[in-house]
Amino acid sequence: MLKNERGIAGMSVKGVIGTVLDTAVKIVLIIVVVTYTYKYAMQAYGFGYRIFAEQPASSEETAKAISISVAKEASVMEIGTVLEEKGMIQDARLFYLQELLLGYHGKIKPGIYEISSDMTAEEMLAVMSVEVTEAEDEEEPGAAEPSDKTDGTKENGGAETGETAEETEDAKAGQEEGGTEAEDAEAMPEGGEAE
Repeated sequence: MLKNERGIAGMSVKGVIGTVLDTAVKIVLIIVVVTYTYKYAMQAYGFGYRIFAEQPASSEETAKAISISVAKEASVMEIGTVLEEKGMIQDARLFYLQELLLGYHGKIKPGIYEISSDMTAEEMLAVMSVEVTEAEDEEEPGAAEPSDKTDGTKENGGAETGETAEETEDAKAGQEEGGTEAEDAEAMPEGGEAE
């Protein structure tokens, strides 16, 4: 019987050691999973938070302004990469997601834009997404007033060089009433007189 008791005791010690090792391995795996889950959850939260609360790349005092040309075929990721390289934003991937989630998806217009590094990505998207129409120009309080230029031309109201704000308004009124002379000429029959 002594031999059987040692065999049973020997097996129970091996069983206890095996159980302890098995439990230790499970605990280590759980700790690793929890650690990595926490780490990546915090990164995901931070990234998600930045989509809606991103701060400008620099303060007003240290801001720099650039002109950026957006081509018709440029993707949002390409625009974001250029902005990141120029120091205007902190992350091109974040810029892409902001365009997608902040209501600017598909609204970026080709053109040349003046932006500053003290603007948020959302403000930059707003600038690049603005579509100015004649109706909006007329509704804006300062749109029909000449700027501080000494020659009396408007700075951003659509006037050609040397044309005053009044001449531009008269030309717009003429276009609204009967169209331009070129349009009238195209609309006439070949006989020369309109019926």
